[in-house]
Amino acid sequence: MYRKKEKGFALVLSLVLLLVMSLMGGALIVVSSGDHQSNNNSDRYQQAFYVAETGLMQGEKWVLDNYLGHWMSRLPTAEETLGSLGDDASAAERAAYEAEVDAYNDFTANYNIIDGLFRHTFAKGPARNDTEIFPENKTTCMKSFKNLRVDSNILITGGGKLPKKENFIKIVGPLLLKAECTDYKNCKDAENKDFLEEANNENYALTDQEQDKIIENEISYIRRFEYEFFVVNAGSAAYRGSGSSVATTTSNIDTQGTAYKIYACGMFFGKPNNDDDPNNGEIEILIPLEHLIVMPS
Repeated sequence: MYRKKEKGFALVLSLVLLLVMSLMGGALIVVSSGDHQSNNNSDRYQQAFYVAETGLMQGEKWVLDNYLGHWMSRLPTAEETLGSLGDDASAAERAAYEAEVDAYNDFTANYNIIDGLFRHTFAKGPARNDTEIFPENKTTCMKSFKNLRVDSNILITGGGKLPKKENFIKIVGPLLLKAECTDYKNCKDAENKDFLEEANNENYALTDQEQDKIIENEISYIRRFEYEFFVVNAGSAAYRGSGSSVATTTSNIDTQGTAYKIYACGMFFGKPNNDDDPNNGEIEILIPLEHLIVMPS
C-alpha cells in the first residue's frame, strides 16, 4: 500500500517544476523586453539631446551670419528686403523709397559670388527684437521653456523668419545621400555603403537589396528627428577681449557688447503614416536647451 501511494509522485513533481520554470522564463522575457525598450528610449533621448545641440549651433550661426551677412544663392528683390510701399504714400515718401531702392541695387551689384553663393551684407548688423509672438502662435518648443511664460507675448529677433524648424536629415543628408539628392526629406539613395558594418563583415552575407533596406530604415529613423531654434536679444552685456595677435590690440578691459539668448529644441516624432512624410507630426520626445552668447557691438 505504501508503494501504491507513491505512484504518480514523479509526474506531479515534474509538472510543478515545469510550471515554475515556465514562470521564471516568462519573467525573464518580460524583464529583458523592458530593458530593451528602456535602452531604446535612452538612445532616443540621447539622440534628441544631440539634435537640440545642433539647434543651438544653428542659432549661433544665425546670429553670426546676421553680423556678417547671411549666405544666399538668390538675391532678394528690393521689395523683399525693404518692404513694400503703401498706396497712400505721399510723394516725399515715394521719393525716399525710390532712393533706398537705388541704393540697394547699387550696393548688391558689387556682391562677390562664389560657386553660386554670396553673403547678403546689405543692412547687416546686430539683430534686434523685431518680432512679437503671441501666446496662440507659440510653438511647442517655445512653450517648453520655464523662463518664458506660456500666456505672455515674447519678442524675438529674425524679422519674422524665426523660429526656424528643420529636419535633422538636412544636416546629415549631404554626408549620407547622393549629390543629386536635392530634397533630403524624400531622397533615399545613399552615397555609399562603406559605413555599414553589414557591408564590411563577410559573416553577415547580406545581399545588396538587404543592405539598401538597412540604409533606408536608418534614413527613415533620422528623419524622425527635428530641431527648432529662436533668438532673443537680451540687451547690453560686458565682454572681455584678449589675445596675442599682433594684428589686433591686446586688451583685458571690459567692453560693451550685445547678449543673445539662443533657445533650441531637439524633437523626436512618431513613425510616419505614409512614405511621403518624414514623421507623423506628433512629438514623442522633446529636449529644450538654451545658451547665452555675447557679440561685440
